Amino acid sequence: MKCSRDVFTPFFVLALGIGIACNPALRAQSGDSNGSWLKITLTNNTAVFTVYAPATNANGVFDLYFNTNFTDPPRWAWLQRGAAGQTNLVVSNLPPAQCFFTLGVTNAIRPGFTNSSLPREDDKPSVLATLPFPINFYGANYSNLYVNNNGNVTFDGAQSAYVPGNLIGLGFKIIAPYWADVDTFNLLSDVVKYGSGTMDGHNAFGVDWVNVGYFSAHADKLLSCQLVIIDRSDIASGDFDMEFNYDKVQWQYGDVSGGSPPHAGYADGVSGCELPGSGVADAFLDSNVATGLIYHNLNSSVPGRYFFSFRSGQPAP
Repeated sequence: MKCSRDVFTPFFVLALGIGIACNPALRAQSGDSNGSWLKITLTNNTAVFTVYAPATNANGVFDLYFNTNFTDPPRWAWLQRGAAGQTNLVVSNLPPAQCFFTLGVTNAIRPGFTNSSLPREDDKPSVLATLPFPINFYGANYSNLYVNNNGNVTFDGAQSAYVPGNLIGLGFKIIAPYWADVDTFNLLSDVVKYGSGTMDGHNAFGVDWVNVGYFSAHADKLLSCQLVIIDRSDIASGDFDMEFNYDKVQWQYGDVSGGSPPHAGYADGVSGCELPGSGVADAFLDSNVATGLIYHNLNSSVPGRYFFSFRSGQPAP
């Protein structure tokens, strides 16, 4: 999947402190008007960075990129994401050659897909939305789906359940980037939005649970995640790709969810797939660098992006 629409904002600051093992040659140079970069000639494959992120980095999370051949424009490869407030990064297994590094912020959320919206609400109503193309999901063809407030879409009926559970064996078909107790009544929360668009020349349909709060009408912590379904009828009728995109995961359940952690994945009612950490307390949160959704990816080079393909109605290996 090409990532031409990703938002990558480079930044660097002169106050950045660098420590490199074995004291290799280090030279800081000015990059472009948007930021700076570092050129480091390594004598081993480990670099230790002390980071002072700029004040313009709103939530403090940052990404470290590198490449070994600085060209114009440079093609940066993502190395890892630093947590909010983190001031050190250790990068191992780098190539034994000169490397260029930059800090940046990558937002996995795709722009667009906001033509329509749900009202401010807690658990209802859901909306039966028309897909701009049919999809074959586990052997059944669908031209519509239900956009549900609580972080999921369903196909055979609306779902208002706010206490998440295992997707496998649930009894109905579901795609759930973040099944949890979303509540958008607070005016500081945005509402759930959805709509059609394009992705790399393909028709697409997306749902945004972006900057949404949780029950009961809380917005002191927010969730930003997205589902994008991408038409791949160029391969075969009903084929599609799918993305779960995450930019902010600050809460995990509502006041009356019984402490049930969120679930994320997809299922046909009997079998399916859930992301690592699904149903595990604290596993998805931004505060958990080890397993937080924004720190990892799947079949993608973008942090916070999880990419899946369905071919002939079944998930591709």
